[in-house]
Amino acid sequence: MAKGLENILSISGHNGAIYDIIFCEPFIYTTSADQYVVQWNPETGEQTNFAVKLERPAYNIAYSPESKLLAVGTNNGGIHVIDTEKREEIRLMSQHKSSVFALSHSFTKHHFYSGDNDGVFCAWNSENFDLLITLPFNCGKIREISTSENGDFIAICGQDGFIRILETSFFNVIHEFKTHKDGVNCALFDGDMLYTAGKDAYIKNWNWKDEQLILSVPAHNFSIYDLEFINNKQNLISVSFDKTIKLWKTEDISIVERIEFKNRGHRHTVNRIAKISEEKFVTVSDDRKIKVWKTKF
Repeated sequence: MAKGLENILSISGHNGAIYDIIFCEPFIYTTSADQYVVQWNPETGEQTNFAVKLERPAYNIAYSPESKLLAVGTNNGGIHVIDTEKREEIRLMSQHKSSVFALSHSFTKHHFYSGDNDGVFCAWNSENFDLLITLPFNCGKIREISTSENGDFIAICGQDGFIRILETSFFNVIHEFKTHKDGVNCALFDGDMLYTAGKDAYIKNWNWKDEQLILSVPAHNFSIYDLEFINNKQNLISVSFDKTIKLWKTEDISIVERIEFKNRGHRHTVNRIAKISEEKFVTVSDDRKIKVWKTKF
């Protein structure tokens, strides 16, 4: 059981708010209001020689290890596809007509998933970026698309507060239920369980197959933007508009530690989490900082 969190590295380099971060061993990638997508070494904090300048800010990024492709969603609906080995853009997808707020990759299915400000969902082949399907959900902004452990299901997080569970063979909606009254921002699968967090600042645990609420906890003062498991799912990390990072005991969503600016946390809104290992993760913020954390046992 983790006893707390230690900030082992604080990285500076972006000149604007950092919107998203992903870990692609051995590097992390970030995207920022400064319109750059940058690669970093999370062990040293050094920026590598991989950096891509976009014409617009990008809110989300996703990476396909098998094809070495980086997908970057921008605020005009474009998805830039970048070959990370050649360090060049190879395609620009223009299926979305509004800001892309959700991008994720499924290694088992070889898919990229994207969602935009108008509630339009797209699935793509991650090897050649053929468009597999477009579904307009009219759910407001899609904030995240979470993938189950085996890749057979995805959870679409809508601004209307509904979670929509789709199977990933034909993309049929198999479950649809209200989770948060003011919008759901993120979700995490754990077998038949689904952890969600929303604009209402609650973390909730559901049996998604039965659409039954198991647990509901008022977790932050303001909107929760991301969730991640750590310590072999014994612990849960949450980050929020309230500028804090919180460490929870997963089984009952009980608080273990609260990190704020005075104890080496972020000065502004914390936007995203990237898991590096079962003991280590990274957070990014509007304060332009990348912070690497390690659990203390």
